[in-house]
Amino acid sequence: MSSAGGDRDGNTENTNNFPVAAIEYSGQGSLTASSNQPRQPENLLDLLRYSYEATGNSSLTDPLPMDDERRKWLENALKHLTVDVIEMLLKSIEVLKKAGTLELQDDPTECERALEVIADWVDNLDTANDFYKIGGFVIFRPCLDSAHSSLRWRAAEIIAELTQNNPFCQEKILEAGLLPPLLALLDSDPNEQVRVKALYGISCLVRENPLALDAFMKNGGFSVLLRAMQSDIQKLQIKSAFLLSCLCARSNNIKDELCQMGFIEQLVGMVTDYHTPVLEHLLGALVNMATEHNFSKDECRRPELELRPKLIRLINSFKDKEEYRDECEYAQQLLQLVFSGDTEEER
Repeated sequence: MSSAGGDRDGNTENTNNFPVAAIEYSGQGSLTASSNQPRQPENLLDLLRYSYEATGNSSLTDPLPMDDERRKWLENALKHLTVDVIEMLLKSIEVLKKAGTLELQDDPTECERALEVIADWVDNLDTANDFYKIGGFVIFRPCLDSAHSSLRWRAAEIIAELTQNNPFCQEKILEAGLLPPLLALLDSDPNEQVRVKALYGISCLVRENPLALDAFMKNGGFSVLLRAMQSDIQKLQIKSAFLLSCLCARSNNIKDELCQMGFIEQLVGMVTDYHTPVLEHLLGALVNMATEHNFSKDECRRPELELRPKLIRLINSFKDKEEYRDECEYAQQLLQLVFSGDTEEER
């Protein structure tokens, strides 16, 4: 799970060359460390041991007794290392409860900051689950329905962070009925960033969750995805085509439905005989559709689609260009999958 807003790539600069400790409050009276950190200090003894180990001395067993002045200093240091994450999240939730009442002319800065605070923490699996348990999901409808695009896209991105590789939050997002509004944002929001982040949220929700994928299909998700691929927003074209490529490889039942919806014709129609940023994913989706699925192969072979000559032109155009190697390999694979048994007359 990755987080959003500010620098969330884990890049920090420690100009003083001192060890950096990242300690989080679990909400249950104890401190927990981020998954990529060693166990963090929970008491004064732990803090002293942590200090020894950070300086290369791991032989500490029984520390010497501390006088009152040193104990007070250590208590103050531990206090300043501790971040009460649950308290921060609760304060942000209270701020965001009013997000739905903000008019377009109102200043959304306070709500934006609250969303950024939440985004900073919910990329941690335990914190994500705690966020639901403390009532955090009440923020989503007001934010997704907000007049301010800055709140809509931030809320969609937080949903993505919560649900990525997290079955618990995936289930709770579904129960909260948040998939339909995400699909609506993807389909028709006037702001490009909102549409891209809504697709991000949908992708994290449905890719590894059969129940979410079923809900996606029942809510017309594939039609929404097709329209995103046909939009004039390059990011949407690429990301929606990639998601389709992943989903259509899941089962032949999905491929059957997509064929019945005319997806093969639509995908082939979007394949050009020159390079475009989305071409690789369109060809990948067609390869996944045609793999072990005769219905898709038959659709690809329809003469009026002229897929075979299009693929041959692509291969001839890209075969000596290393930067288009993936597109060329997909075109060759699709040609082999669909047309390898053609007679001379059929060609």
